[in-house]
Amino acid sequence: MFHEKEDLEKAFNKELFVIKNDLYYQQIDLTKNKKKELLRVDISYKPHSTLSGDTYSLRKTNDGRLVGFIADAMGKGLSAAMSAMAITRFLNYFFDELEEEEGFVFDVWITKTLKFLQKNLFDEEIMSILLVEYDIHKSVVKYASCGMPAFFIISEKGEFQSIRSNNPPLSIFTQSVRSNTLPSVPIAKMLCYSDGLSESLLRDGKLYASCLKEDFVDSICVKDFRDKVKERIGKGDDDLTYIYIQKLEIFKTFKVLRIPSTYEAIDEALLGITQYLKAHHIDSKTSSQIMLTLSELLLNALEHGSFGVDKARKNYLMEHNVFDEEMLRLEKVHQRKKIKIVYGIIPNGRRELFEATISDQGEGFDTMVLKNIVLNAEKFSGRGFVIIRKLLDHFYFNKKGNAITIQKFITPTLEL
Repeated sequence: MFHEKEDLEKAFNKELFVIKNDLYYQQIDLTKNKKKELLRVDISYKPHSTLSGDTYSLRKTNDGRLVGFIADAMGKGLSAAMSAMAITRFLNYFFDELEEEEGFVFDVWITKTLKFLQKNLFDEEIMSILLVEYDIHKSVVKYASCGMPAFFIISEKGEFQSIRSNNPPLSIFTQSVRSNTLPSVPIAKMLCYSDGLSESLLRDGKLYASCLKEDFVDSICVKDFRDKVKERIGKGDDDLTYIYIQKLEIFKTFKVLRIPSTYEAIDEALLGITQYLKAHHIDSKTSSQIMLTLSELLLNALEHGSFGVDKARKNYLMEHNVFDEEMLRLEKVHQRKKIKIVYGIIPNGRRELFEATISDQGEGFDTMVLKNIVLNAEKFSGRGFVIIRKLLDHFYFNKKGNAITIQKFITPTLEL
């Protein structure tokens, strides 16, 4: 058991040095027709062993396009793992190079990818890969899929598309790669994945591909989808890699509070949310978990955001027994700063989702450190993050790091 855990840690450490993800636990704020929208991009990367043939990266261009790929080096063991890491290093290096020069160009990226593989694959090796560019403002998707499973798109009107591969898998003999551009359609959800997901077996021996569409369409968020996948196939039969993209508007039924930066205002807000949960018949355990999390996050928004007290200063004040006194002083100085709380329940049949967003007027933090939550969760310090990970189902920060959205299911996991 110890060696299995150690091997998985080694596999995930590849992400820290090779795989790039510019959106760890981030959501992107968008404005459409003067209405605020949220774009959430989540990646599930679960190697079946240390020597994984699956790889991915997700990048964001300077002008706001999302660029990503999922690759599957055919075969097992060291050869497949080396090919996967080689293509990952190259694609990320060339992405950065294009951005530093004249800006990222999708077709140039594809052409360079093919030339690299022609020179670096062995005669018998093949590489399946899906490369995608998503212009989130124009809602335009460009793609080149080489021997990968079909990826799914659901429009804002609920129309479902299954986009099949438009190229065979790549080898040293491949001479060209075709890219396609999908008609501009406002996207509500998108799912890209490797065949480790679709070809894993259900309990009855059928492929998960037989119900993958159903689970994706029915999922209310990425955590809901992950739970469905886990119920269906457990850990799967191969590397499991998928990218889940969701765009949504702020629900009109959500409550909105704008409170001054005082301890009293936080207590009053927490009391109101407690009454809201009670009115919706949320069980006491779930309600306590939500309230403990919100209490911690609101105190963080107050002390770190509004008051500007960082961790080092807080530790110093506490060591010298002057923390409470200093907070009262800062409260008088900064009480006019606002903390915004937006919360509500998203209905979804038998499984409802509580969601809340807390934002302050502080400087935020470098959200790229969030990758350490994924890669070194046990070593990542911070009481707030420990509480979030233990008590919640999912969370997102904005780019600046001064707003957090939390999610918690308030009914039992659906049995399939």
